[in-house]
Amino acid sequence: MTSLKMQQLKSFFTFDSPVNYYNIYKQFSQTHNQQRRLYANWPPEATRHQLINEYWNNTIWHYLLLIGISVVSVFPFSGDPTAFLFSTVLLSIVLYLFLHYTVYRRVFSREFMPKLETAIATYEDRERSQLEKCKQDQLSNRALVLLYYVFDKTSKANYLAPSDKCADLLHKLYGVSPKGIKNELDLIYKKDKRAKLESRHIVEVSKSFEEAYKVLETMQFEDGIKCLKSLEQQFPRP
Repeated sequence: MTSLKMQQLKSFFTFDSPVNYYNIYKQFSQTHNQQRRLYANWPPEATRHQLINEYWNNTIWHYLLLIGISVVSVFPFSGDPTAFLFSTVLLSIVLYLFLHYTVYRRVFSREFMPKLETAIATYEDRERSQLEKCKQDQLSNRALVLLYYVFDKTSKANYLAPSDKCADLLHKLYGVSPKGIKNELDLIYKKDKRAKLESRHIVEVSKSFEEAYKVLETMQFEDGIKCLKSLEQQFPRP
């Protein structure tokens, strides 16, 4: 632990830590996730501004560290305190201007900002990948309607019908468009709709049935499986 802290101090002293890509990505990820827990719509751009502000804060601390070490090292050998104070103030101003224009600004534009933009792009790509994976893991809209059909029939509720009212109900349950649900209900209840299915759509319907079967088999819902098979027989086979 002590060795790690010394390494971190060394990296900060040489100004490597603030522009280390791993540190930038980690800081962006942690900061962004913390803010997202507080504000659901917190954008990456806002976190970007926070990290830029943090960079300039780090330059101040880095500068103060250098001044502090210099003062502590030279003070025991100083003679006149007034002259030493004047020299320290003058040197501090000159040193800050030198560091600001030759180190901090150059590192900011050439290293920190490109790495920050890369970190943001990487973070957003990973978020998109996770979202796509979640979408792939979700049941299709058709499979959801098939399952509701099964539960409606096996419970003898017999509420479901190819109507706008039912489409609106399933829209509220599943959060998908009523129009899309209405199309799926038409497909289930209207023979002429099933007869017009193209080969590509027949394959898609078959996959939706497979999705629904997996859920019912996991539930060990035998009556539901029988009900779904009875419905599947009314569809053209791929």
